[in-house]
Amino acid sequence: MADLQALIYELQMQQVVNYLAAAGGALVLYDQVLTFSQEVDLIWNRQWSYMTALYFIARYSGDLLVIGYAAMYMCINWTYSGFVSIYLAVNWANNIFLLTMQAILVIRVYALFNRSKKVLIFLATFYVLQAIATIAITGLIANKRVLDKSFTYAGPALGSVVQGFVTNFPTFLLTAERDNSILSVVFDSILLCFALWAFGKHALEAKTLNKGWSINVLVRTVVADHLLYFVCNLIWLSLALATTNAGDSYTILGILVNDLSILSATLVVVAGPRMVISLRTIENKTRGEGETLEGEMSTIRFGVREPPAQSESVMEEGGGF
Repeated sequence: MADLQALIYELQMQQVVNYLAAAGGALVLYDQVLTFSQEVDLIWNRQWSYMTALYFIARYSGDLLVIGYAAMYMCINWTYSGFVSIYLAVNWANNIFLLTMQAILVIRVYALFNRSKKVLIFLATFYVLQAIATIAITGLIANKRVLDKSFTYAGPALGSVVQGFVTNFPTFLLTAERDNSILSVVFDSILLCFALWAFGKHALEAKTLNKGWSINVLVRTVVADHLLYFVCNLIWLSLALATTNAGDSYTILGILVNDLSILSATLVVVAGPRMVISLRTIENKTRGEGETLEGEMSTIRFGVREPPAQSESVMEEGGGF
């Protein structure tokens, strides 16, 4: 009887995670419906650029990540090969999304520093090294021999609860993945420090020139969005690291960590692409008010804008936003 009660408890706890994963997928789809008209106006109907390409990669790899994660938990008929396939898709989508968002943030910081080559070389070197490490680790995990040894089939799913697969990846891979996640947090922190530094310099120069705190709305939007994304992503990566120890057990702590990890992943996937939409929305509003950045005399310059009919994104002209 005690064993039966323990099994029922485990299934109930796991079902909470399953439903939350499904809710995360629904939330991402709902957000995409809400922002679709803005996406058409600000992305589809604008001249294509590398920032447009990065936006689409981030948007749809994020969708695949959250929806695939929900499918992995909610489907009751996964075969071994089917489960492994969706697991790999989610794993690749996760890393592609994070690397794409870091590329967007690197370009933004580069623009904030008035396209400084020194800043770009430093950030690009760090980014390339991390990207190589991420792709190498993901490729090792995708190796068939590793997968066959890492997934153990334990029986069919029960109801809406997937309980048939247990992960047991080699220790060196788990260690490498953990260290790479820590490296990602460090790089994100460096990017945020650069953005805040540029923001501070701009604020001080604006105060000196204008005899008051008059911060450019585009600079303010860039840094505010960057800070929000950093906080959400830091929570997600921290919880993902914690799940390695607590998330696999059916304890209150394990379930809580897993639940929070799913929620934070959803917030990151929503916040990331919205950064591009938010900036282009603000840029359109400043055009409509007849404001320009011509004559801007601070350290942070995004480039002289062309007339509204011919202009693309201010940030794209000044550094690739």
